[in-house]
Amino acid sequence: MDDALVKTLACVGYFGLKGNLGVVLGLPYHSQEQFDSEKSEIISLLTSPHVMVYRGQSMEINVEKVWVMPEGYGSLIWSEAQSKRTSSPDFPNLSVAIVDIGHQTTDFLAIDRFRFARGASQSESFGMAQFYERVAAQIDGADSQSLSLIAAVHNAEGERFYRPKGASRPTDLDEILPSLRKSFARELSQRFLGWLPERATDVIVTGGGGEFFWSELRPLLKEARLKGHLAKPSRQANALGQYIYGEAQLANLKAAAG
Repeated sequence: MDDALVKTLACVGYFGLKGNLGVVLGLPYHSQEQFDSEKSEIISLLTSPHVMVYRGQSMEINVEKVWVMPEGYGSLIWSEAQSKRTSSPDFPNLSVAIVDIGHQTTDFLAIDRFRFARGASQSESFGMAQFYERVAAQIDGADSQSLSLIAAVHNAEGERFYRPKGASRPTDLDEILPSLRKSFARELSQRFLGWLPERATDVIVTGGGGEFFWSELRPLLKEARLKGHLAKPSRQANALGQYIYGEAQLANLKAAAG
């Protein structure tokens, strides 16, 4: 929870926010007990005045409200907001599964007509960090946590070169990524289908790894007779949905106050 506090305050400093604030954030959903405990703790840590120094600049904020939702749920809110402008599905009337591929975890959320199914949702410690480890294992001297390696993995085809420290020449990741992506997506799909509630008809793929694995996951979802939807932009969809939720909650508070 201390990490969550530091990350939240770092975002406040980065965007130069001041005064009274409302904060919306997501937490992995491993169990109801864990989620409720961590939710209570982070709300307690954040809800108060804070004085900090960010890059040498003194800042004062007062966090008045904190809302916490399961990681991945923001993408459903964002996708529904976009569907009003397009011919996308009517998500509030569907049983939807959300696959949020993050750095440390992949979150599987079951949403039935916009109601979060607590007993059926879960998070698994299987995300992009494990994929980077598999990439690094193919390269002598590679560090799976290297920012250079991570950046190279996400570069455009033809520009994915990574040179570990001490190596005389870079490795062309285009030669190893296709097979690794297929095998990782297949394993992720097996985990997802083993969890998937029977009533689910549509799947929203999101998170930092959502767009990265979409081309491999889409045919697997189609093979399972599921309608797949990529949240766009997948890396920002959660935050965008959380922002919409926060705006709505603040509007409700103002209306109630008269």
